[in-house]
Amino acid sequence: MMDARKKFATLAAAVGIAAAALISGCSNNESANQPSGTENAGKASSEPSLETSLAAEDRIFWKPPVGWVGDIMPFSEGDKLHLFYLQDWRDGAPGFHPWHMASTSNLTDYEYAGEAIPFGVERDQDLALGTGSVIKANDTYHAFYTGHNWQFPDQGKPKEAVMHAVSVDLKTWTKVPEDTFYAPNGYETHDFRDPFVLYNEEKGEYWMLQSARKSGKGVIALFASKDLSKWELREPLTIEATDNFFMLECPDVFYMDGKWYLVFSEFSDKKATHYRVSDSLDGPWKKPESDMFDGRAFYAAKTETLGDRRMLYGWVPTRQLEKDYMQWDWAGNMVAHQMTLSADGSLGVKVPDEIDALLSKEEALAEPKKIGAAAGDSKAWKLSAAAGGVAGIVFGELPQTAKITGSVRFDEKVEYSGFVVGAGDEPEKAYGIQLEPAKDRVRYDAVKGDTLSSVEPDVQVSAELEANTDYSFTIVIENDVAVLYIGDSALTTRIYKMPGQAWGWYSRGGETTLSGLKLFVPTK
Repeated sequence: MMDARKKFATLAAAVGIAAAALISGCSNNESANQPSGTENAGKASSEPSLETSLAAEDRIFWKPPVGWVGDIMPFSEGDKLHLFYLQDWRDGAPGFHPWHMASTSNLTDYEYAGEAIPFGVERDQDLALGTGSVIKANDTYHAFYTGHNWQFPDQGKPKEAVMHAVSVDLKTWTKVPEDTFYAPNGYETHDFRDPFVLYNEEKGEYWMLQSARKSGKGVIALFASKDLSKWELREPLTIEATDNFFMLECPDVFYMDGKWYLVFSEFSDKKATHYRVSDSLDGPWKKPESDMFDGRAFYAAKTETLGDRRMLYGWVPTRQLEKDYMQWDWAGNMVAHQMTLSADGSLGVKVPDEIDALLSKEEALAEPKKIGAAAGDSKAWKLSAAAGGVAGIVFGELPQTAKITGSVRFDEKVEYSGFVVGAGDEPEKAYGIQLEPAKDRVRYDAVKGDTLSSVEPDVQVSAELEANTDYSFTIVIENDVAVLYIGDSALTTRIYKMPGQAWGWYSRGGETTLSGLKLFVPTK
């Protein structure tokens, strides 16, 4: 994705109500008041002094020692995964989002290489860099990226363009300015970003998928090339159920088990990563019954293989002032999901194998504090609450890095049931990830439990939740980031109230049965 993302989020109505809209990933995240400066100011700020060692607390949800992770552009070679990404300095300089790179072979140990492709100066198209992709042809690596200059529209120039750089080692890149091109006639000038390049073996040519706008709606434009230098416009992709999307950002295409899959991110107030499926690269691209992997706090996701598995990489944003009730920032920590494929061809996500193995040292759970009609033992807990009432169990301090597993079942009277942190004698005043069976969704909110029915979820993802059915779940936690996996979906969020606080599970209304609850910490 790219450029300067426009922050369109609504302020939280009051302390304790977090209803802010997530700032987009692949697209525009430019500040409302871009600073003025000299032509060299942006370049000078491109590479602040850095430590090159990785902080231990960022092993699972990685971020660089300084700054934050924006849109991720994974490239796999051999047994190593190279994760190019937009580096977010938040330094107020005119130029921003150089491409940086981190590499891993196991998703728990990262080698940070620092800057790969710098942004330019104020006269350049790439005063800011945006999302793109990397492909290898013969012995040369090709990076295609968005060149974004937020000042250009005032000068009568296009804000965005596709740009090209080459490398022989993935470390040192040479820009190829003569290959730069802009939105063609019929497409909107300033929204033209996020090039994804693949080789179409059937047609013997390279294809570039490009986030664009045409005839007042978001589309994925298509270009073709024989040499990765000159590109010919083709008809845009035919994608079902996208007419209302302002932009289809960060497109990504891959082949799996006889089907082609298209992943893209919705640039709107609902921000989410979606997918479509087709029997052919030519389309049409059909919408599956459930087309999301995670909620709005996991954005700009792209895929790549690690061994024989395919991973989905996105980022979880920070919040302004690091307060749970404030609006979301742009960029944060990297989050990886392992993709799954059902017999019917539908995609899902699960905990990556390497992270699951790292978090495998079981910690004994002490006897919890019981709230309301809670009864049971380590094998199973029953949380029974009358209509509008609450029952729950509360444990002690949550480890900094942990995995919680178990199985949950609820009856038809349960309104909400879920994991809470910062829990005391009143768990509904804690923050939590809730199952909401009546609406077949999982939600996160930083609000009191008795107000959930009156507010739109801060973060949500669809999940089929039937009464009197056992659902296995896994929660992965590191510092203030938490991911709940249930069924084929995940819900990622950031909870500043979480580190070092009590945690538990509660049920509002009806009866929830919590079985096999276990807590794990890292083995090393």
